[in-house]
Amino acid sequence: MKRILSVLLLTVVATVWGADRIAVVDLDKVFREYYKSRIAEETIRTQNESYRSYLVQLNDRREKLAAEARAAAFNSRNIALAPEEMLRARTAAGRAEAALKAVEAEIAAYQENMVKTLREMERTKRAEIVEDIRKAVRRRAAAEGYRYVFDSSGRTLNEQPALLVHPDNCDLTKVVIEDLNRTAVKPHPAAAPEKAKSK
Repeated sequence: MKRILSVLLLTVVATVWGADRIAVVDLDKVFREYYKSRIAEETIRTQNESYRSYLVQLNDRREKLAAEARAAAFNSRNIALAPEEMLRARTAAGRAEAALKAVEAEIAAYQENMVKTLREMERTKRAEIVEDIRKAVRRRAAAEGYRYVFDSSGRTLNEQPALLVHPDNCDLTKVVIEDLNRTAVKPHPAAAPEKAKSK
């Protein structure tokens, strides 16, 4: 419904103020091609790999403790052992079971914290990137005299573009991407090897 209202609003504005005052931007494309989006994706991916690596260590610990708990529980019921040894085995089984429960609780808490932290990191980085894009769109619209800028990447409920037709000369997508990526640090070209000096 919101998409339909946006298209209707665009039509009304175009009729009242003239098409030269309206521009469009494909925000999905801008977001994908903005260099900070790739940096954010890499940062989140690296953090996720770090979390998963530690989670593997925790799971290995759990497996070892589970094996110890099973062995201790078996020994605590082994009637071939002397009563004192069975008592020691029962005590060891209790300790092993407590350690296993502790590491399982740690894993559960760690996973919950991991998901929460990654979501918050993604939300924060996305908000920063979206704000950069909004500022770039505002600057470009002001520079070129557009009073309204619409997102051309929106889709209707039947998965069709909300904005079906627009003139190419009012599409700011390419120039906004260029504006945003202008501040990206360019890698220095490799220095040419020096020629050996003749003696």
